[in-house]
Amino acid sequence: MEIHFVIADPAGNITAIVKDGVADDDYRSVAAAIMQDPQWKVEQVGFITAPKVGGEARLQMMGGEFCGNAARSFGKYIAKKMRRQEAVIEISGNSAPMRIETDPARGSAKAQMPCPLKIDELSVGLGSYPVVVFEGIVHLITEKKMPEPDDLKKMLSLLYQKYDAEAAGVMYLEKTAEGYRMTPAVHVRATDSLVYENSCGSGSVAAASYLAQQQCEQTAAEQETCTYDIQQPGGCITASVTFSHGKVTAAFIDGTVSIGGEIAMEIGS
Repeated sequence: MEIHFVIADPAGNITAIVKDGVADDDYRSVAAAIMQDPQWKVEQVGFITAPKVGGEARLQMMGGEFCGNAARSFGKYIAKKMRRQEAVIEISGNSAPMRIETDPARGSAKAQMPCPLKIDELSVGLGSYPVVVFEGIVHLITEKKMPEPDDLKKMLSLLYQKYDAEAAGVMYLEKTAEGYRMTPAVHVRATDSLVYENSCGSGSVAAASYLAQQQCEQTAAEQETCTYDIQQPGGCITASVTFSHGKVTAAFIDGTVSIGGEIAMEIGS
């Protein structure tokens, strides 16, 4: 079959948005075919479907997971198509519509993100790590180093054992002279795909939530809005969170997103 998609680049986290009506059972094979083609360098795939909860359009990710960068990309695509600077979209792994605001002059897209359900802790061997839990994805934060492949698989397995999530990530976060740098690794359960991503939107909110919690504990502030520019392999994402009385009550991510032209690809025999 022939499929048609556009490629979005949100800080290097290359995302394919498939325009055709693809059957759910074919998501995995179509996503694999796109991701395995080296010319596109795609890290994740979403499929346009009919909205369910009041949004203008819906993006179903390949494994039913939530993805903040895909949401920003899809919002910019829909806004551009409707000749507006904002769009209200839906995305898998999130039960409510999301508002995406675009700035053509900056080439950016800003998303109001779902807040973490909680900031938890996971014991791995002799250590423990903060885990930021969202509705459709969980992220473990490590400030030590990016784990070796075997240790990474162990962490992901423990995350899936403890949390009912469609996807799980390990975010290596390090303090730099300029601010913060993060290296994301994200696994999608349904497609069993592990990608060392060029950037991660929900991972950026996870890191910002963890840092804001640490900051509020140090200052004894009951409420504080914290903004962090988080440099990642593919570019910078600005994450802003409001931490109030022990939890995140508002979260946003912002940064550049480019949308390419339509691509046709033949899949299968």
